[in-house]
Amino acid sequence: MKRCPDLIVIGGGIIGLSIATELANVGMAVTLIEQGMFGGEASVAAAGMLAPLKEFTKPGPLLDMGIRSLQMYENWVLELKEATGIDCQLSTAGILTVAMTDMEEEWLQERYQWQKSEGYDIQLLSTEEVQEREPHLSKMVRQAIYSPHEADINNRLLLKALVIQAEKRNVHLLQNTTVIGLKHAGKKITGVVTDKGEMEADHVIVASGAWTADILHQVGVDVPVYPVRGQIAAVDSIHLPLSHVVFGKNGYLVPKQDRRIIVGATEDLAGFDRSSTVYGVSTVLKGAMSIVPAISEAPFLQAWAGLRPATADGCPILGPVPDWTGLTLACGHYRNGILLAPLTAKLIAEYVSSDETEHMSAFLPDRFRLVSYE
Repeated sequence: MKRCPDLIVIGGGIIGLSIATELANVGMAVTLIEQGMFGGEASVAAAGMLAPLKEFTKPGPLLDMGIRSLQMYENWVLELKEATGIDCQLSTAGILTVAMTDMEEEWLQERYQWQKSEGYDIQLLSTEEVQEREPHLSKMVRQAIYSPHEADINNRLLLKALVIQAEKRNVHLLQNTTVIGLKHAGKKITGVVTDKGEMEADHVIVASGAWTADILHQVGVDVPVYPVRGQIAAVDSIHLPLSHVVFGKNGYLVPKQDRRIIVGATEDLAGFDRSSTVYGVSTVLKGAMSIVPAISEAPFLQAWAGLRPATADGCPILGPVPDWTGLTLACGHYRNGILLAPLTAKLIAEYVSSDETEHMSAFLPDRFRLVSYE
């Protein structure tokens, strides 16, 4: 490892790839280090939904970030296609959030009211209107919120395109390489130590998802990021056409252009165990069948699990580590790394280029007491 980059990004999921490419676009020499295969963890395991109005339960900076990032997607994937030739299959059919019980209906109406009061373009659909849009939905569905501007994407194709784009931007890509230490002089970062050698750099960005805390422990910093396992399954939609992503209280269904329907997902505190369990897979399938009963006859394709990077307050951690020079975090996106990737990359690049943190002030690491015990 003889190359000396301006900057090293640790973590080759969608967040790390997006940041590395964004920084390369502004002329920086960037090395991206991934302990496994690029996109091999939470990014490839995700369902690919771009649904801030469904994911975030109240107005505030996180919802604002989700909306801004969603608005970037159309141009972002167009640029990726022009650079790589890969169509990431962005679907803009909109999303349905359904209610099937008295309690769910009350929750849905409350959600509709505050989102409408905030000015979001959503519609409250009656039973008949819901069935007209999606005839395969359960007859138990009473109402739904239709959000026409939310979307989903083929995250596997997105990852493939980002890797190719990074190569074209001359990002130095290192996979199957584990960072075992951060080099520093006092509290100034000077590079990294990997299982394949050392590399110098004045700035390191840690975008390692659920593994971020382990890396920061190497310099005595405690970061409140931990893994939450999400178990997901896929079925064949050959006899079950769905036009929209559908969310219900017991799960979601995401139709893909490759004929799969992705159903999910559990939220398991299982440490770093990526196993798919009988209970977990049966839970997501049962939830999907409650929303679309006919899915019980669909051919089963596969099940898998990913480790989402959760934080103590449910928000991502973006920006410089307090009291350190050249050490930046971009982690903790939980279920929304795919959604938040383009804006995260833009914000981190702005900070690295100009020390600008105003637009990510709600997500700065200094909102936590990052205990340093070195």
